[in-house]
Parts: sequence; structure tokens; C-alpha cells
Amino acid sequence: MTTPPSGPYGGQYPPGQPGQFPPGQPGQFPPGQHPAQGYNPYPQPGQGYRYVAPGRLAEWPIRVGAYLLDALLTAIPSIAGVLIALVIDGNKEDLGPGGGFAMLGGFALAFVVWVWNRIVRQGSTGQSFGKKVTGLRIVDARTGQLIGTGKTIAREVCAQIFNQLCVLNVLWPLWDDKQQTWHDKVVDDVVIRA
Repeated sequence: MTTPPSGPYGGQYPPGQPGQFPPGQPGQFPPGQHPAQGYNPYPQPGQGYRYVAPGRLAEWPIRVGAYLLDALLTAIPSIAGVLIALVIDGNKEDLGPGGGFAMLGGFALAFVVWVWNRIVRQGSTGQSFGKKVTGLRIVDARTGQLIGTGKTIAREVCAQIFNQLCVLNVLWPLWDDKQQTWHDKVVDDVVIRA
């Protein structure tokens, strides 16, 4: 339990003088500052609120680089499955059961790698493989904390949908104040330099 403030007015503003103490009294604050917070929570005329990121926002080119590294990591098992299928069966037109199994195995392994990298790893650390290499991290836009696995799943599903519907999703950070894509906006996250 806290002790109520003391002073000539019992911690309250003097009558008829909201927002400031009488000159020369203890606890006097400069004009425009609110005694309870120690700062002016209201912008001065002509000023507005500005978003302050919980870290240095990641630039678009480095985000693209991180995405390409993640795509390469996922492509490796798929390419290996196709190459093994070609070795087993000779060519794609005469693909037999062995080659089909190799291709299917490669695509299944690629999906497992994608889930591990983009959902599990990114959800628990804020960094996929590509983001780790490029020094990026996904955090909540308001708190700066990790967004967790649930929001990461929503983010990735939205990314897949938006990227298929419109290329503007990928380009949106170029002119957005928070440098967010549409899927970043849905879950309210930002990508920052770690």
C-alpha cells in the first residue's frame, strides 16, 4: 500500500489551477508537464504522435536476403529428392515407384524443414535460419517481446495467402512507416535488427 502524497494540497492540484502547482511550492513542474508522469503526454500544437519501434527496423533488402536464405534451405531437400529420382529412374517421363518415392520424400522433408524453420524456430527465438544469418528478429510491435508460435503460424499462413494474391505484400515495407508487410500488420509485429 502506498502512502498518499503530502504537501500543502494533500497531493492534489490547488483549486483553480489544474495542472500546475503555485510558483515556488515543492513539487512544482515546468509548464506543460504533468506532475503524475513527469512528462507531457499530450503533443504540442502542430505535433503528433510518432511510432517508436522496439529496436532498429530492418531494411527491405536485408529482409529479402533473409527470405531467400530460408527459401534455399527449404529447396535443398526438394532438389535432392528430384535428383535422386532421376538417378533411380533415368528421366521424369518414366518415373517409377522408386523415383516417385524419392521425389515425395524430398518434398515431405522440405515441408518438415519449412515447419521447423519458419514456425518452430522462428516462433521460439524470433529468428528463422535466414533471419539468424542476416541478424534480424521478429518482435511484437508494441512490447518488443517475441510473438510466439501461435502468432507465427498466423503470420506464415497470412504471408502465403497475401503473397499468392498480390506482390504488393512483399513490396509494402518500402513505403510503410513501420516497414511492415501485410502479414506483419495482421499479427502486429515488426522485423528489427537483432
